[in-house]
Amino acid sequence: MIKGRYSKVESLKIMGHASKQVLGPNIEILMWNVFKCKKKGWQDDFITLMREKDLILLQEAIINSPFDSHFKASLQHQWIMARSFKNIKTNIETGVKTGSTVAANKHYYSVSEHSEPISKTKKMLLASVYPLHTLEQSLLVVNAHIINFVSFEKFKTHLDQVFNTLEHHDGPILMAGDFNTWNSKRLKYFNQLTRLFSLNEVKMKRQPRLKHLFQHLDHIYCRGLTVVDVHVHTHIHSSDHYPISLSLRSSNPTKIK
Repeated sequence: MIKGRYSKVESLKIMGHASKQVLGPNIEILMWNVFKCKKKGWQDDFITLMREKDLILLQEAIINSPFDSHFKASLQHQWIMARSFKNIKTNIETGVKTGSTVAANKHYYSVSEHSEPISKTKKMLLASVYPLHTLEQSLLVVNAHIINFVSFEKFKTHLDQVFNTLEHHDGPILMAGDFNTWNSKRLKYFNQLTRLFSLNEVKMKRQPRLKHLFQHLDHIYCRGLTVVDVHVHTHIHSSDHYPISLSLRSSNPTKIK
C-alpha cells in the first residue's frame, strides 16, 4: 500500500471479497455521489444499480452505519474506502469508496491540502490498480471528490493533486467522480488537465440541477478504453446527484507515453 502524503493509516478501510481474477474485456461501471446515504430509498436503489457491475465508484460514501453489511459481507466486490471525515456524535465516517469484482494490486489515497471553510473537512481521492484480462496491462481507477467552497487556487491545488496520480501509469485509465466544476474557470482548468493526460470525456445526456447552478459536477474520463454505452439515471432521486451507469471495453494493449 502507498500512503498519501496527508493521509493517516486509519484513513483506509478494505472490506468484502472479490469474485474474479481479472477485469474485462467488458467492464460494467456505476458512478454515484450518494449524498451520505441520507435520502429515503437509497438502499433499494443502490442494490438495484450495483447488480452485474464490475466497478462501483461512490462519493460521499459512509461507513459505521446500518448499510455496512452491503460492503463488509460482500462476496462479489472488494471495497476500498478512503475516509476523510468522522461525525463525533454518530461515529459515521465519510469519504470515497471503490468496489471491484477484482482485488486491487495496489492503491493510493490522499486528502486535500485545504479544508472546506465551515465544516473544516477535507476531500479525498482514491486510486486503485486492477489486472486486466490481457495480463499485459493494468487499469488505473481514480475515484475523486474535489474540494468545493474554496478559492480557485485551492481548488486548483487539489485538482493538480488528483492528476498527479496519473503521471506514472502508461496503461488504461478510468477517472471519475464529483469534480465540483460549477463555474467556467474551474471547468476550463479541469479540461486542460484532461487533454494533457490524453483522457477522453465520456459524453452523456444529462438533466441539470438548480442546486448545482445548472452545471455538471460529475465527470467520467478514460484512456485506452472504448465506451460502449452510458446512461444517467434521472428517474432516481435518492441522492442530490444522479447515478451514472457505464459500459466500457478494454482495448488491445498499447503503451501511452
